Amino acid sequence: MFHNGWFKDTNFIFYYHTLNTKVMTIKYLRLGYTSFTICIYSLFNPIYAQFDGKIDGSLLETGLYFNELHFSWHPNEEKPDIHTLNIAEFQFGFSNIKIENWLDDKKNISKIDISGPELVLKKLSLNSKINSTDWITKEKLKRLEIRESVPKDAIKSIVKAIDLYRIDYNKLPPSLNELAINKYIDLDAPPFNSYEWSYLLNLPENIIANSTKINPIYKSKSIYYNFQNRNFQIDPEVDSLYNLPNVDWHYLFQMQNVSTLFSSKLDINITPDLSEFSIGMKRGQFKIINTSFTATPLNKLVNQTRINLPELTLETKNLMVNGTLSEYPIIHNGNGKFRIRNFEIKLPAGLGNEPEIKNLLETLGIWNNSLMIRLIDIEIEMINEFTGDMIIKLQTPFLKVNIEGDFSLRQNGAVPDMVLHNTQIKINPIALGIKKWIRNWEKKNNKELARQGSVIMIKMEGPLSDPTIHGF
Repeated sequence: MFHNGWFKDTNFIFYYHTLNTKVMTIKYLRLGYTSFTICIYSLFNPIYAQFDGKIDGSLLETGLYFNELHFSWHPNEEKPDIHTLNIAEFQFGFSNIKIENWLDDKKNISKIDISGPELVLKKLSLNSKINSTDWITKEKLKRLEIRESVPKDAIKSIVKAIDLYRIDYNKLPPSLNELAINKYIDLDAPPFNSYEWSYLLNLPENIIANSTKINPIYKSKSIYYNFQNRNFQIDPEVDSLYNLPNVDWHYLFQMQNVSTLFSSKLDINITPDLSEFSIGMKRGQFKIINTSFTATPLNKLVNQTRINLPELTLETKNLMVNGTLSEYPIIHNGNGKFRIRNFEIKLPAGLGNEPEIKNLLETLGIWNNSLMIRLIDIEIEMINEFTGDMIIKLQTPFLKVNIEGDFSLRQNGAVPDMVLHNTQIKINPIALGIKKWIRNWEKKNNKELARQGSVIMIKMEGPLSDPTIHGF
């Protein structure tokens, strides 16, 4: 069935398994086009692996495309839930593929030039209308339980201490200090060392936990424990939240345009004891335009959640990577850019009014529950496999950050070790709440950050996992 030459000096099944294993190993490159080029390469290589000579191949264009896709799904005919998917245009393909193979008994050298993957996706929309639990209310209850966990744990400890005290003294303690003086509780140990709550013994009726002025949520409701019935008093308003019915939700995800463009060259050199490869990417671009997501409860439109991403761009240029198929690859040089513009998250009113979130938004100078990031811009240049430069910019209505510096790399694993050199961080707080928070931090830690005018200047050096920070 097979030509005898295929089994010369080797076992065909073993050779195929070895080649397949090496092909799978290259996934660590995390480059989408690599798997395709390896597949193209394998079409020309394994069958004729034992012949001497040269094999060339080319393919002008290949791919997949369709227009006006519509898909709908009803998970259960007894429920009104429905999901729909619409795509106006989809294209995915490769072009200008050229392959050259030089084969002999000792080695196999392949060179592949390829443009792609080239992706075009236009007007994608995913609609879901479902009847489900109100996740906003569930999140509010979860946050309430976290806020009350410390005082409730403290009250439970107080109740145990009171029972022991009554056994020893045949009476109820007059105050919390009485329990502390007689070593029934330790006010310097958790949960009592959280001074955001104070405790009042109103025995034999109840025990009360009140929030203190240092509590970030000073207006938190008091917590009552009925000492005679041995249970916490339930707030009727909170109790009603546990029994809310399901809500009709409308989820909508939309993408106006997604596109990619890559131009690459792949060289592979295979010998019996070593398999080397190198990848050169002249240019690459991945871009998303006008992406949005909304989650709307139909019974309360003010609780709509909205996420908008007008633009996301990832670009690479003159990227050079090489290595062996059994080890992690090494990046020798290249430029990379990542950019996001006008990214916005609009929180539902139900969550925006939660005490922790409300305090955070007020600190950032946000009054409409809408968090905006005007710009995230990251530029990295790999000068060689050991050194590089970086520039990072963050711009928001409440804060601006600019980072510039050099770094060195040790590419000896899946995550390279990075060491920062001469890295300058400039922080320009805009919102009054941010400025106040920084001043309070300086007072609390008895430190003063270095400044040029209103801009905070920080210098960072050393390993990224444990850097040394100068500037205070």
